[in-house]
Amino acid sequence: MYVTNSAPQVHCFAFGLAMKRFPEKPLTKNDELVTFCRQGGTGMVVNGAAIEFKKVRKTYGNFVALESFSMNVAAGEFMTLLGPSGSGKTTALNSLAGFTDITSGDILIDGVSIARVPTEKRNIGMVFQNYSLFPHRNVLGNVAFPLEMRGVGRAEIRKRSLKALEIVRLGGLAERMPHELSGGQKQRVAFARAIVFEPRVLLMDEPLGALDLKLREAMQLEIKQYQQQIGCTVIYVTHDQGEALTLSDRLAVMDKGLIRQLGTPQDLYDRPNSRFVAEFIGLNNIIKISGSKHDGAIVDGLGVIRFPSEIQPSQGYLSVRPEHIRRTPTGGHPAIVRQAVFLGDAVRYVVETRNGAELTLAEPRSGENSSLDPGSEIAISFEENRLIHLPE
Repeated sequence: MYVTNSAPQVHCFAFGLAMKRFPEKPLTKNDELVTFCRQGGTGMVVNGAAIEFKKVRKTYGNFVALESFSMNVAAGEFMTLLGPSGSGKTTALNSLAGFTDITSGDILIDGVSIARVPTEKRNIGMVFQNYSLFPHRNVLGNVAFPLEMRGVGRAEIRKRSLKALEIVRLGGLAERMPHELSGGQKQRVAFARAIVFEPRVLLMDEPLGALDLKLREAMQLEIKQYQQQIGCTVIYVTHDQGEALTLSDRLAVMDKGLIRQLGTPQDLYDRPNSRFVAEFIGLNNIIKISGSKHDGAIVDGLGVIRFPSEIQPSQGYLSVRPEHIRRTPTGGHPAIVRQAVFLGDAVRYVVETRNGAELTLAEPRSGENSSLDPGSEIAISFEENRLIHLPE
């Protein structure tokens, strides 16, 4: 377990801090200590490193936390691990950081195995949910700590620490103490400290979980901006699907130690490959298919629905997003509005069809559609090219 009651100990592991000066001679791939960034260079622009998990397995007794976990992350990519509690996403992150020893398999950074490299020598930046700031150090002192542990000169420490604070727009708060900062400011300090030594890999474990909704949404955009500015590779862990969709170049949906689907946010939202992924990402209508005819699938409570594919499924599920259901003046499926939920920029309706199917549809607030009250009778139709067939 890497969270302890000793702040210095937490920091020594969290930021990959070697407790001695780096050697002057450049290290080679054959050295046990693999350094992924170097002293010098104050521009805070680094080249991200490629990461590869190769059939990683992690067990705790009889419990399997990761099973044949394989994933490639491109240099400079923002990859998110998304899943419910216990899905293995934090175990994967901790395995890369070195907080957890893997049972089998391998983990490589730029083609170099780090499975047996000590945590403090991996030189990976990390941002936690709980900030882990030193209460007795001011903002500048907290950011400077990783450089101090690397034996960087005093003038260089100050220069690079102030540069990191400028990136997160806290240059004017260098002398403040942690207790004088807001939650968002503390998280920015934690981010600055994680990037000050210019790591090529940055790990973020639910970093926004302690913030309120409005601040969390603002910080999402800032994190993405910072990452693009400095160019490092990021692996981000969250159970918040909104964060995953907003931040990620690609994301992996995990469950029970396995990757259920990996792709771009749009791929996973528009083309989920299973009921689990369809239900986990975004709001979805999922209805059982009980058979098929020549002109479409027989969907419970809806009758015959034609899918965009040539072969109509006879089993599994129909998946359709609320925004892809329309009310129609003629034809369609008769339905009654059971509930109307005001969302500000949109209205979400829960409707029940004549044959008993309950569906959710969402409409933007505009002059095109009048608002509906519970009990209103309407007819609905589907955007055929947006219908997804999910296997059992």
